[in-house]
Amino acid sequence: MLKRSIAILPGLLTCIACVTTETSVFHESFSSAKALPAEFTEFNGKAGIGSSNGNRYAELPAKPASSHGLLFGPALSKGLRVEARFLAEDGEKSPTFAVGLNGLSGYRLQINPNKQQLELLRNEVVVHTEKFEWLSEKWTHLQLQVRELPGLQWIVEGKAWHENQAEPKKWSLQWKDTAAPNNGQPSVWGTPYAVKPIALDDVRLRAVE
Repeated sequence: MLKRSIAILPGLLTCIACVTTETSVFHESFSSAKALPAEFTEFNGKAGIGSSNGNRYAELPAKPASSHGLLFGPALSKGLRVEARFLAEDGEKSPTFAVGLNGLSGYRLQINPNKQQLELLRNEVVVHTEKFEWLSEKWTHLQLQVRELPGLQWIVEGKAWHENQAEPKKWSLQWKDTAAPNNGQPSVWGTPYAVKPIALDDVRLRAVE
């Protein structure tokens, strides 16, 4: 029995070391907002507040048809998880939307409906993709985090799911980077190719280790 216990100990320790702890840092549901809260900084467009069926949310503008962003929270290089949910409508060309970390030139986890995929971008360049079937006019959740690994490596992890699904237990997308992330604020993004606003709600930040 003692030998067996010793044999499984390394695996048990590895499992414990992989557990990610988290602490809530920021949450905005826009439930009582009449204008965009002051904690957000607008980038390339003016966001508003919308409502439907008693639910209030932020709206990334419909025009111009370019990328609109909101920056918020602490400017860190690692140890943060950002989450938000988005509602968008299809058109001749579908909209894209994303959550981001590490500032304007950092990482973004983006839904690209035209390619039916989940994309990871660094400095606006796609570095990794996974298949994802987007549903028009359904809330879509996005979650992205960056953690440091031993040996000057960083792991970027992301997941996406629809409003009628449970949050996946495993990360949909994982990518390792050997270049140190920049200090920069978290962000949310939307590009309204359908010329309609993109709804944004339940923006959250967590510190992770």
